[in-house]
Amino acid sequence: MQHAFSYREPALQPLTPPVLAAVPNPAPAAPRLETERLEHASTVAVDLSCDEVLLDGKRVPLTDVETVIIRYLVQNCSRMVEREELRAHLESLNFPGTTVRSIDVYVGRIRRKIGNARHAIATVRGGGYQFVPGPRATVRGPAEYAI
Repeated sequence: MQHAFSYREPALQPLTPPVLAAVPNPAPAAPRLETERLEHASTVAVDLSCDEVLLDGKRVPLTDVETVIIRYLVQNCSRMVEREELRAHLESLNFPGTTVRSIDVYVGRIRRKIGNARHAIATVRGGGYQFVPGPRATVRGPAEYAI
């Protein structure tokens, strides 16, 4: 039994490119400047007189080790502090078992706790860390050092 199928090939039409005029071409985003990023940054204040870190005026809960690390970085903010130096400082204060890798972990925890103000602790490539004071990162010293 034969079926009679009638098949007709569709007429071939040339392919046309999609109309691009209907889709607006977005302008490339301008690069963000350092000042624009810092506008959204929080303000961190390290108070050496009472070993407190304030983020936008609110106390940041830090562990003893984290407090010792940030205090040491602040006291030596004019220079880069090597990881090994931080480790030796913690060992001298009876925080045994501290390794160079654990220093990185502690600094990471401090940065997470201070959130948008993490720019205050800079990583110096191949070396260590440095506290960078500025308009959004201030240090308050003990009363005997105040004038």
